[in-house]
This record gives sequence, C-alpha cells and structure tokens, in this order.
Amino acid sequence: MKKFYQDLLATNSLHKPLTVHKEESFESEGLKKEKIIQQVPILGEWEQIGRGKLVKDDALIHLKSPARFETYPADWPQDGDYTSFGMIGAKRIFANENWESFNQLKLVVTSNCKNIINPAITISFTNDGKIKVPDKYDREGHHVINLENKKTQEYRLNLSNLSRDAISKLEITFNANGSYMNLPAEWDIVVEQIFLETNQEKTNVKGWQFLENDLSYSHIGYPKESTKTVIAHNKHIGEKFRLVSKENSENVYEGTFKKFDKTVGAYAIADFSDYEISGEYYFQVGDLKTKSFKIADYKNLLKSSLWKSLNFVFCERCGCPVSGIHGTCHQDVYAEFNDRKIIFNGGWHDAGDLSQQLVQSAEVTLGIFELAEKVKNSDPVLYARLLEEGEWGLDFIFKTRLGNGYRLTSAGVSRWTDNQIGSMDDAKARVHNSSYDNFLITGILAKIYLSLSEESDLREKIASILEIDYQDALTEFKKAPFVHEPISWEHTYSTSKSTYLATMIWTAALLYQITDKVDYQLLVEQKLVELLACQETDGISLFDGTLLKGMFYRDEKKKVFQHFNHQAREHLYAYAMTEAQKIITDEELKVKLSTSVSNYGAYLKYLMKFAAPYPMIASGIYEKNEWQDKESFDKQHLLVGPEAKIEFQEQLVAGEQIAENYYIKRFPVWFSFRGNSAVLLSMGESAALLGKLLGDKSLTEIAYQQLEWLIGKNPFGQSMMFGEGHQFPEMYTVSSGEIVGEMPVGVQTFENEDAPYWPQFNNATYKEVWVGLAGKWFTLVSKLLEEEEYEKVIG
Repeated sequence: MKKFYQDLLATNSLHKPLTVHKEESFESEGLKKEKIIQQVPILGEWEQIGRGKLVKDDALIHLKSPARFETYPADWPQDGDYTSFGMIGAKRIFANENWESFNQLKLVVTSNCKNIINPAITISFTNDGKIKVPDKYDREGHHVINLENKKTQEYRLNLSNLSRDAISKLEITFNANGSYMNLPAEWDIVVEQIFLETNQEKTNVKGWQFLENDLSYSHIGYPKESTKTVIAHNKHIGEKFRLVSKENSENVYEGTFKKFDKTVGAYAIADFSDYEISGEYYFQVGDLKTKSFKIADYKNLLKSSLWKSLNFVFCERCGCPVSGIHGTCHQDVYAEFNDRKIIFNGGWHDAGDLSQQLVQSAEVTLGIFELAEKVKNSDPVLYARLLEEGEWGLDFIFKTRLGNGYRLTSAGVSRWTDNQIGSMDDAKARVHNSSYDNFLITGILAKIYLSLSEESDLREKIASILEIDYQDALTEFKKAPFVHEPISWEHTYSTSKSTYLATMIWTAALLYQITDKVDYQLLVEQKLVELLACQETDGISLFDGTLLKGMFYRDEKKKVFQHFNHQAREHLYAYAMTEAQKIITDEELKVKLSTSVSNYGAYLKYLMKFAAPYPMIASGIYEKNEWQDKESFDKQHLLVGPEAKIEFQEQLVAGEQIAENYYIKRFPVWFSFRGNSAVLLSMGESAALLGKLLGDKSLTEIAYQQLEWLIGKNPFGQSMMFGEGHQFPEMYTVSSGEIVGEMPVGVQTFENEDAPYWPQFNNATYKEVWVGLAGKWFTLVSKLLEEEEYEKVIG
C-alpha cells in the first residue's frame, strides 16, 4: 500500500497515469510458477497476409509497416466505421495437427516501433476438429498481447481452454491504427521464437471448482460487521484454519473448515464472520496462505480502488493529452447537423477501442459526482480530483447538446486519426433526438445538481437546461412513446418499456425536488402505477412450495422478464423507487410501492443462493418461451443468426429449473456480447439502495459481495481490476495499453453452459476494458459509503 501512495504522489493527484506494475499480474505470477516438461519449437515457412511487409531475414517472423495508409482495405467498410488502416501479419499452415499434449504457447518477441501508441500483436488459431475455432462469433481463438516497446520479452499463453485437436493455421497480426499525434511512425515487430510447451502447473479457466492449492478470498478485504469466508477445495473439509495478524504474526482466530455442497459443487468453507477487529491479516491452512487483506470499514477497504478506478477513467480521456499514452485526439470525429460541423471528442473513450458513447460518458460523470459528495469530508484530495474529472464529463454532456432534443450520441472509432477535418480518416458521429436518452441524461444532470454544494457555480449551469431538456424529451415521447433508437450500436438500444418508465419516474422525481413543481409529482405518480404493473405481484409457485415475486418484466404484458446481458441498468428500478417514495402523496400508492420494494428486495436475496458459496448474484429468472417474442429478442441480442433461438433454449436448461417452465440463470443468456461485470455492479447498486430503504443489512452485504467477487473471491482467484488485489490478468486494451484500474466486461460462459469461463485469451468482449464499469464502481461504492455514514448517525 505504501508503494501505491508513492506512485499516486508521483502523478500529482492523477495528472499523469499511475505506474503500471505487472509483478503481481496473472501473467507474471504464471511465469514464476511454470514447470515445463516438454517444449517443441514451431518452425517452417510463414506467409505474409494483409498489408505491410514480411521481411526475409534470419528472424522467424519480421513484420514492418507504416502506421497508416491513405486508403482502407478494399474489402473493409469504406466509411471507416470501427476500422483501422489495415491488418499486417504472417500465417503458418498446418496439416490439422493435434496439439492436445501441449497446454502452453510461448513467444519471444522484440518490438522496435516508432511513435506507435501501444504496440500489440494478435495471435489467432484455427482448429478444424470437433469444436471449430474461431467460433461463429469470432471470439474464441484470438489473443492480444501488449508488447514492451524497445525490448525483447518472453510471453506465455495458456492453451488449456483452446480446442486444438486439429490445428490448421496460426496467425500473428497487428493493425495499423495511426500514430502519436500523426507523427512519422513505423511498426517493426520481430518474433524470434515460438514454442509449444507442456506446463505441469495447472490453471483453472472454466467451472466453479478451483485447484487444490488455491484459496478464494476477497483481496479487498472484509467489512467488520459482515460475512467473512474463505473458500477452499473440498479436500480441506475438517481441517483447522488460522487468521493471523500481519503486524505481529500472532493467531487472532482459529476455526475448522465446514462442508458446503448445496449449489455448484462441494467446498470447504472457513467462516470467521464473528471476528470484527480492524486490522491487516492473512489466512492460513497448513502450508497454504493468502496474501494480506484488511478487516475495516468501507472507506478504508475501498479507498485505493477508487483512486485506481479514477486513474482508468482519466487515462481514457478523449480529446485531451494523457502523458505516456496519447496526445490530443479525435478532433476530426464530427457530425453534420443544420449546416454545421460539430466535433465529437471529449468525455472518455468507451472501451478497448476508441469509440465514443454519450450515454456511457454521462453515466460515468454521474458516478464521479456521486462519489465526490460521499468523500468530501473524509478525503479532500480525492474529492477535489473527482470534481475536476467530473467537470470534464459535464463539458462533454454540454458540448454534445444541439437543442430541440437533438444530441451527438456516438461514433465507432478504432484508430488514432490525424486530427485534420477533410482527410480520408475522418469519422462520422451519429445524431439522434431520442426521448429516452434525453430523460436519462436529464436525470443524470439533476442528480449531479443535487449532489453539488449550494455554492457551486455548476449548479446554475445545470439548472439552466434541466427543464428545457426534460420538455424536449417529453415532447418527443408524446409523439412516439417508448420508441428506441434506430441504430443498434447505441448503448440504450435494448431499453424495455419498464426500464423506460423507471427512468422517467427517477428523472421527474428529481426535478420535483429541485423545482417543487407539481407537474413532475403528478407524472411520477402516474408512471409509477404503470411501472408497478410491470412487476410480478401474484407470485410464481416454485417446486419448493414458495412464491417468487418482485422481479420486473419488460412490460405490463408479463411475457418476457427484464434481463441485462451486457449493458446493465437494473439499478434504475431502485433509483425510481428511492426517489418516488420521497415525493408521492397518494396513500394507497405509498402502500403499493412499499410492498413492491419489499418484494424486489426479497427477489434479489433469493438470487444469491445459486452461485453460493461464491458471492456472485445470479442474473435472474427466465421463462422458457421468451425466445418466441421476436421484438424483445432482437432488441436484447445483437449480431446473432437464427440459431440463437435454439441456443437460447440450450442455455436455459443449463441453468437451474425452479418451476414448470421457469429457470434461474447464474449467467445471462447471451451470444456475441458476453461478460457480467456490469450486470453484477448494477444489481449490487439496486441491493444497496433497497437495503437502505428496507433497513435490511443483508441487502447491503449483497452489494459489497459483488465487489468481492470481482476482486478475487471467484473460482479463478483473480482480481478483475488491474493493479488492485493480486493475480489481475492483462486485458484487451489494444488501443491504449495496460492501465491501472482498468476493468473488463467480465467473466463469461463457454458456448451454452451456465458456469464461469475465464481463459487467459484476451479478446472482446469479455476481456475488453470498459470505462462504464468505473462509473458503476463509483456509484455502488457511493451507496455503501452513504449507508455507512447513515449507520454512524443513527448508531
């Protein structure tokens, strides 16, 4: 921790990126532990593919290329949407070789690139055996390695997840995607050696059960008054464990591992929940022990993660130089509207690529300001830095507002452009008048307004447009109620009627609190009746004899449950409930809302048992015939073919049946877009809000437990935040390189299974970093900090 604060001091409070330390990464730890018993070099002739040049010299593979070309490849989109300037690479053909006796690939690579932002190569496998690679969604079999420039490095890739019974092709490629500030640049990559290896040191990549010599625990520690468990292999059942003080190496707690075999396998569970003394400890059973962790309050457990998440957000800035990563960028991404050209840079890059989404940046902005409000008194340095970054987000929201409901909304970009409008690499931004986006963004601005101190000059700026933008949203809504954007790439495309209603309620309730105008209160009461009609109130009779209620459907027809499988806004239901209960006056409606909140909270608690003993909340309930509703299916699942409806049914039965025609899915039904980090954080925020409304600490604990899952307490023992905890994997950060605080889209499943799948392979979407997750981390932590302060006041 001392090293972290030294790094933070060196950045002048995050005005340049935190230093990336890879010593505790999954990859570095793996290299230290490996036990190679077989090694075979991959030799032979390699053929050039794509653009650039395959240099014929003594190297196995030597690739050179300029950083950009003045045309796009002929068979690529000529409008430049989500494209680079071309792919450069080499391939090696094999006669359907069986590589199953090998479980690791090792490369020795030298990068001598000039003015290239993050030199990276992609390794791609083709398997023509029983299971085809790549898969139909082109996700399996691709791995991106961020290279150390001006160095020769050894890189390893775990192949244990890869179907490799008939390998027919291996490719090494990279994309020419521009240069630092369009300066003269060149790619120069030399692959010195490639080996197939057999490594005796095993790694878990799929399933709930982890390896015998691993322990699954919360790297970020445990709140004092909470459930505190460590999960171990079932061979440890009955063995003694110790909790040891890091300060003096004394045992502070001893216990015995108990058996747990209720859901996803048999495990040994060590429970030390009744130990509530703050401090730093490690856990030990026999010769196995964890690294140190804290028992403390939320503020002290989560502080370093907040700085690291903020570092990730800062490093994703678009249009602003970020020292060591990129200069001013994307000044030639623009839209044409009413005979004007409006530049669409600002905010933060969306993910591992360089695309931009207004809604995403707006939601991150909200998270920053909400967190700032909660740390204002306890951490003035973090508070000031959060306000500064939040203003960068507000600037983008204001900048993209075109009037009369129109906004610049998104752009698909995956290259560093030349910043000069009129050249071939310009990118076009989209413009929409979306009533939903306007309701959502107005609600975000209203919430930010309420979070600011009364003396903040930002309040006046926000207040000047709140009611105007709300009326623009309402005007468009009355013309075409509940209509979504025509472009599937917009991040709110899958919005359901019930989520739409929740957003309207939340926004109108906030505006009533600001303006005291009764029209907003009346709309809240009207739309709340409609929203509650979308909730299960009678209850579904389960096999165990209980009634399950409280979950929301996509609309009042109650045919399709509300699911989130990539984009996740489950928290909007809790937002609506929280703000509505402050302002409604109808006594009958108050009673209905109170019952609704209670049922919704009970449903979230019910979902926790399906992945136990892990702290991951299940994604939710499904009805077996939902796939037959074409309209909702097509909105929820992008880039799929007709086979997706068959796969939907296969994924459903892989879950757990709880009643006739009803299943719980631990992971969502999904296809091309996989990864559940956003789903967990959004549901965690709902749990935190409902916990406060109901005075139910078990819901608050569910909220924190989603952070535990993400930072180590999962079947892989890995942290999903780079630089936080231990065993954090390198991720799909192809545009900007590894960043402290980055988080990936999340743990996925293999094909149609309902078990966690987390290979080392870096590819979109599951391993792609996503700036929206930092925003969700901020909002969830802010709710936990708020609850902690509330308990101190009433306690």
